[in-house]
Amino acid sequence: MRIAQKNSSIEKAFAILSVFSQNGGRFELGVGEISKILKMHKSTVHRFLRSMEKVGVIERNNETGKYRLGLKLYELGNSVSLKKIMVDRARKYLEDLHWYLNETVHFATLKNGEVVYLDKIIADRNFVIISEVGKRLPAHCTGLGKAMLAFLPESDVKRIIKEKGLKKFTKNTITNKKDLFEELKKIRECGYAIDNEEIEDGLRCIAAPIFNGDGEVIAAVGISGPSRRINETNYEEKSKHVIKNARLILEELKNVNWRLI
Repeated sequence: MRIAQKNSSIEKAFAILSVFSQNGGRFELGVGEISKILKMHKSTVHRFLRSMEKVGVIERNNETGKYRLGLKLYELGNSVSLKKIMVDRARKYLEDLHWYLNETVHFATLKNGEVVYLDKIIADRNFVIISEVGKRLPAHCTGLGKAMLAFLPESDVKRIIKEKGLKKFTKNTITNKKDLFEELKKIRECGYAIDNEEIEDGLRCIAAPIFNGDGEVIAAVGISGPSRRINETNYEEKSKHVIKNARLILEELKNVNWRLI
């Protein structure tokens, strides 16, 4: 890796930081080693290392005289987490969906066989929904969960059922494996999932899957509300808006590595 003289100071500093991860994962490196890798003068490397040490992104081991990555990088990484970036980018589409349908909107992913809520916009109506950001709920009885299960490999769905079971919450909860697979087939055919009062009496949801650039299901978006407002008479119409926004979020997040979430 040769760093041209015309490169900016920021590019040179970033190149030095990158050496620590690119050079076989070595924990500490000396000025000479970094200079050789980047084909950069030792005096230049030393000057940059001292500047980065002052702000905490690089630390010097006084015993060895070598340098390592500083704790400031860890702090910066936590403050701008991948999850936060994802939620921020998807937020405008969630707000559009909420504005158009005036129902509670959810954005979630699947983690260890459960639905994990990443974001929620509450409808300006008097109806309490049990979901919360960060909360986990079963996948088999939620619209978001079924929307994601439907597009997982069958072996993964079977494993989730074996590990998590099919707990009954209401009289409409699907508790039979065969019935669930039939439901997932219908979801693949129509492109959206319905929670028909399956986790809470009186609550219905419409959800659509979100895929990554490789066509793998990575998340879901959905609306939730009382059964008097979300029902058979408007499933088709409301689902069009949910699917549309799911596709817009897909475009926004298609390059995100969801395995890091």
